[in-house]
Amino acid sequence: MGARRESTTAVVAVLGAVLAIAFLGTWAASIGPGDVLTGDGPATHRASPSESPTPSDSGSPTARRTDAEGQRPEPSGDHPVVRALLTVGEVALAALWLYLMYRLLRWLWERWTLRRRPDPRPAEVAFDVLEVAHRVAEEIHRDAARQRELLLGGSPRNAIVECWHRFEQQAETAGLPRKQWETSSEFTLRMLDLVSANSPAVERLAVLYREARFSDHPVGEHDRAAALADLDAIHAALDSALSGSSGGSSGGGP
Repeated sequence: MGARRESTTAVVAVLGAVLAIAFLGTWAASIGPGDVLTGDGPATHRASPSESPTPSDSGSPTARRTDAEGQRPEPSGDHPVVRALLTVGEVALAALWLYLMYRLLRWLWERWTLRRRPDPRPAEVAFDVLEVAHRVAEEIHRDAARQRELLLGGSPRNAIVECWHRFEQQAETAGLPRKQWETSSEFTLRMLDLVSANSPAVERLAVLYREARFSDHPVGEHDRAAALADLDAIHAALDSALSGSSGGSSGGGP
């Protein structure tokens, strides 16, 4: 309510200012600049009846010179300084008019857009971690034979790298999104931690992957054998967890 009241007050103030400027501009245009700035001027000394020149004196050169010296030019609006001031004032009024109209139109546009904007949707509930973890574990279990096959084929270095990358593919297939800042290793470790895999086996396999992927150390069959043992330990832990969850679900009935 406070924001709406402030918006209404601002609009009323803008409209009032616009109407005032419009009135002043119309008034100035109707009477003209000469009438605004000109007037009778300061009062001058007027001759009393007793001091009025006689007909005989008015025609004399001395009287005409006195009359000419006593006449003063009436102020005019055509003076360059006056014209410059009027021009500056008109430009300032026009700029103020445009600014106020811009603010008014912008406010009306925002109100119209806000009114046509659909109601905000309720915030999506965060995904069920347990459900996603179960899907990931099932995907690893389903793809275990293919992952083991990759580890056994090719050179030991490439086989270990392919085996580790297979975890990432399994997570993506199960619907676990990868965060923008995560590396491949970080994503895989988070996925294996989510499914509560065998932590020591995961750490050993991660070390073997980093050595095979980023180092120049020789990678031989003994490294492949170690990676295969760690992979079997991870699969065994996940199979046990899946069997336990299935047994708990089936045994939960009366």
